[in-house]
Amino acid sequence: MKKIWAIGLSAAVLLTACGEEETTKATETTAEAEASGESKDVKQELMKFYMSIPNSINAVDADLNAFEMAQADDTLPEGEDLQTMKDAAIASAEAAADTVENIEIPAALEGQQEKIEEAFAAMRESYEMKAEELSKDASFEAANEKFGEADAKLNELLVEQDLAASSIYNEVSQ
Repeated sequence: MKKIWAIGLSAAVLLTACGEEETTKATETTAEAEASGESKDVKQELMKFYMSIPNSINAVDADLNAFEMAQADDTLPEGEDLQTMKDAAIASAEAAADTVENIEIPAALEGQQEKIEEAFAAMRESYEMKAEELSKDASFEAANEKFGEADAKLNELLVEQDLAASSIYNEVSQ
């Protein structure tokens, strides 16, 4: 009888240990699935957010783009027409800086918020530099380099989420 009792006790201990191991594995699997799900949510949210940035800017920067294209094509008007075009481009650049300032970062991207804010600061500075340059000789090289910094920071975030790097500058310069 003692042998049966000892075998039963051993079996109970063994089953309890196996049950705890299965519970631990299930907990780990659930945690991994949740982390993977969160990663997927961050990836999707980042992509949606990233794509919304140029849409927001393009809604207000048409006059700036028109000036830059005319400048690149060497087809800028002269006299009052040039000043009118510059004034519209200045207003457009200022509106773009304000737009970037007011873009809200989704809560799902709070882990990336610092880099996004750094990129937005560079974008705002770029547009502010363009507005300032328009009152002078309208050389946008430094402003474009500053925007390139913003693109680089945002691309870091995209690559971290296994997304393809892109260029918001190309999207907003059309």
